[in-house]
Amino acid sequence: MHKDNITCVQRARFFFYFYEKKEWLPGEEPPLDNIIKVQNVEPQAVRKLGQFLSNRLERIATMMEILTSAHDDWAITGKKDMILMETETFDFNDALKILKDHGFNDDEFILKVEYNRKWGML
Repeated sequence: MHKDNITCVQRARFFFYFYEKKEWLPGEEPPLDNIIKVQNVEPQAVRKLGQFLSNRLERIATMMEILTSAHDDWAITGKKDMILMETETFDFNDALKILKDHGFNDDEFILKVEYNRKWGML
């Protein structure tokens, strides 16, 4: 969105899911596939899930720290399977640039952007 645009309000929403990635790379296997609805779950599958969650939650916490240090007007909500961060006062392009500059990829979060008209006809 153009920074001088006064006709719209931008709402950026970052979804950080605990168990899932937006896209799994070739050769990667979702860790819950070996646990959910599986007879005779192997201990190694539980260990893999633990390692995945430990790494994933650390990455989510780091992304949250980066975004909150760059801008202080976030609504942060914890859900059973994700963290939701949303704002109407920080341009999503700036947020994406900051995350990419710190080595994060697009598949580590889901970004949804909504625009609402502020007044009158466009």
